[in-house]
Amino acid sequence: MSTRITDTTQAKSKKRLEPRKTPVQGRSRASVEAILTAAAQVFESHGYAAGTTNRIAERAGVSVGTLYQYFPSKEAIVVALLEEHLHETTRKLHEWVGHMVSLRHGLRDALTDYVQGIMEVHQTRPRLQHILLEEAPLPPRLHDLLMAADAEAVRTMGGLLRLYPEVGHADPESAAYLVIHTVESLTHRFAAHPDERLLDGPRFVVELVSMLEAYLSCPPGSGATRG
Repeated sequence: MSTRITDTTQAKSKKRLEPRKTPVQGRSRASVEAILTAAAQVFESHGYAAGTTNRIAERAGVSVGTLYQYFPSKEAIVVALLEEHLHETTRKLHEWVGHMVSLRHGLRDALTDYVQGIMEVHQTRPRLQHILLEEAPLPPRLHDLLMAADAEAVRTMGGLLRLYPEVGHADPESAAYLVIHTVESLTHRFAAHPDERLLDGPRFVVELVSMLEAYLSCPPGSGATRG
């Protein structure tokens, strides 16, 4: 009995996070886009807690009933916005990898291009990203998507790092994991907290790239043995 109740509860929770219907016609797609754009503006202005579906519908110029035709809850809107961010970050990574493979840039230039690309993502509506990533609850479904995207990003970058003889790590995927999360964390914080910045944008990129280049150029554990 308890398992059945748990399964029912989980099913209801899942339904609250998934769009009610997928827009097919142009008018429907326009309505969904208007709702997501309005939600981003409302969250930026009022924060997550006060960003109600009533406010979102009013800003989008649709009725609350129309909003609920597409999104069963505010949480479902957050999931859609975070998925957009995730897709853009993944797109940037694949775009960068293809660019580096074709141009055969050196390691420093490759890292500079990568850091600048991720900074562009985070500097697009940084307050919204801060709210979505740090204020809004992270549903299990989205957590799973993030983990899958993270694993794919590590494999992709690990494969690219193998092309650079300057990389001193025997396990490029482990190095890729640290590079990805270091860049993601620091660029997000740089964009979301301008009041905490000690460096301007260009200097931030130079310093971060220098740190990553030094890390990748050293064999694992070599720093710990220096006396």
